[in-house]
Amino acid sequence: MKVVFFGTSDRSTPILESLKSHFDLVLCVTKTDSKVGRKQTLKESGVKTWAKQNSVNFLEIDSLRGQDLKKVMQEIENLKPDYGVIADFSIIIPSEIIKLFDIRLTNIHFSLLPKYRGACPVQFAILDGDETTGITFYVVDEKLDNGAIISQIGYKMANKETAGELYDILFKIAADKLPEVLEKYSQGQTTPLPQDQLKATYTFSPHYPKSTFIYKEDAQIDWKEKSEKIERTVRAFNPWPIAWSCLKDLEKAKCLIEGKIKFKKSVDRDLKIKIYRSRIHDGKIAIQEVQIEGKNKTPWKDFKNGYLETAN
Repeated sequence: MKVVFFGTSDRSTPILESLKSHFDLVLCVTKTDSKVGRKQTLKESGVKTWAKQNSVNFLEIDSLRGQDLKKVMQEIENLKPDYGVIADFSIIIPSEIIKLFDIRLTNIHFSLLPKYRGACPVQFAILDGDETTGITFYVVDEKLDNGAIISQIGYKMANKETAGELYDILFKIAADKLPEVLEKYSQGQTTPLPQDQLKATYTFSPHYPKSTFIYKEDAQIDWKEKSEKIERTVRAFNPWPIAWSCLKDLEKAKCLIEGKIKFKKSVDRDLKIKIYRSRIHDGKIAIQEVQIEGKNKTPWKDFKNGYLETAN
């Protein structure tokens, strides 16, 4: 079968390898190079890098509108693929492309739909303290993560994974199962089942409630929460945007944090601190790795020696 892949993330490599090994991967559609860091250095998507290294044809787009949409549609019409596969693309597929594939366009979504529709299902599963999550293969339609379910795979979490670690695990599982899922579906051995709309939930941003993406503002730690919720927040927002707090708020929250929190007089209390890793110890947050605004990442013990009056 000839397959077109739509994706952007560096984590897509296992799925790309699976498609290349089991099918005729004729095209990858991915985002154009993005500007990153203070110097706004151009960085190509992981999918583009992989396609170049493996001599697979690819198209770069900014959106699926206007000339970009025409370019993608023309290529699909020329190639006449049997199936399309989407994973972590972050661009909504328009009706024009859906119609080209009919029911042969499959999205890989990293939750057990209809729970956690939207762009950040893994982060929300961690934030909510779920014991299980999973992967859903579904037929794409014009509504957000709404299509009929082809197959689902559950996964029991260890409740210590960061979002990045959990995504890596789920991508590998999805890559292993994808050939079987597509083969059975193409041969009519699987009948897609409609989702229960009454059970649908979405990953809406608290600060931008019309969007299902995560923003930096969402990662600010609320020290009024219980220590278990704060620890999940740290894991859910790693590797991006990283949970953060101002030093003055950290000082106010000292009752929740393992060890003494008393800053040196010279320390600017308005500085932001990113918290990369933490754990729960005797009901309190044991912070492990942090980054002060404008500085490099550092172990908590080194931070204490540099910024606190007393370290223990």
